[in-house]
Amino acid sequence: MIILKKNKLLKNNLHKTKNKNVILRVDFNIDLKDGHLVDKYRLNAAKATIYALKQTANKIIIISHLENNKFKSFKKFLPFIEKFLKQKIVFCNSLNKDIVQNIKNKIIFIENIRLWPGEKANDLMLAKQIKELGDVFVNEAFSVSHRKHSSVYWLPKLMPTFYGLNFEKEIKLLNTVLKQKRHVLILGGAKISTKLPLIKKFLQKKALVILGGGLANTVYKAYNFKIGKSLIEKNILNDIKKINNENLILPIDFYVLSDKKIFYRRLDEIKNNDIILDIGDKSLDLFKEKLQNNKYYIVWNGPLGYVENQTFQNGTLQLAKFLITKNKNTVVGGGDTIAFLESHNLMKKFKNISTGGGAMLHYLAFEKLSFKI
Repeated sequence: MIILKKNKLLKNNLHKTKNKNVILRVDFNIDLKDGHLVDKYRLNAAKATIYALKQTANKIIIISHLENNKFKSFKKFLPFIEKFLKQKIVFCNSLNKDIVQNIKNKIIFIENIRLWPGEKANDLMLAKQIKELGDVFVNEAFSVSHRKHSSVYWLPKLMPTFYGLNFEKEIKLLNTVLKQKRHVLILGGAKISTKLPLIKKFLQKKALVILGGGLANTVYKAYNFKIGKSLIEKNILNDIKKINNENLILPIDFYVLSDKKIFYRRLDEIKNNDIILDIGDKSLDLFKEKLQNNKYYIVWNGPLGYVENQTFQNGTLQLAKFLITKNKNTVVGGGDTIAFLESHNLMKKFKNISTGGGAMLHYLAFEKLSFKI
């Protein structure tokens, strides 16, 4: 189990950032909807660290990624970020050391780091280029720290590194989860391929694993059930066939779209033109029954239906409202899950929230991240 050492925590080392140029890695993978900022939780998670560094550092050079977004550039978001953080921020689309150092403002926001191909390729040379921008590195991006990407994998190896206030909070939360003897993992979303190793690991730990969304569709397809035209991943079917575990719990009824009409179907009623888009009431009752045992600690990541369409949000919404009653024994994580809870004003109802989806699951399954502490 990773327990962050005191000499690696920012709160114990703020004096070491005094008059230094601090490279701050955050996760501001945010979006705009109807002219308003969404995913504010990730901005809020980094706020305390930014405020703390502002009191000591010479400059704060913020680095983040932006993915799956029609804008690609942070330039569009800067006014919203400034307003939310109540800070004057200067945008910079260069990693040139001289250009960055000649900017007079206290806080500098570097353009989307994913626009440099070397980031996702885990390029050491890109990390060395970023390193030249500052004296100290602060990691406040727990949600991407399980990835071998240049800014989170190499920078901690190249320069003095401390872990932000929220990063510490996340590790402490997940260490508390790991101490529990029994777990229920609730997974939704579209793709099962990236989560399959985690599912197998949790099943090995004798956890209950509840699946919804596209994940459940693919499992049913592998088990030779009819799922119509529902979303699946064909290339993973053979691997899923090897899983035969009574602790894997799947939905048993659905709301489907067929010929532009919505129908309720039991599993054995799915027709060729049906597209599964939400779970039904019997599935909710089944899941709630499995979750009643107070000895289980619940980990939830991913919506159970096509929540982008309000018509198919009910399964996820009812699950969320039920989990509020299990607040003490529940941790929620992942961008899509957080965005859904924010859209329904439910975020404040949950006590334990992780900014990470994949990182949270990776840590709980394998008890390690991609860097050494």
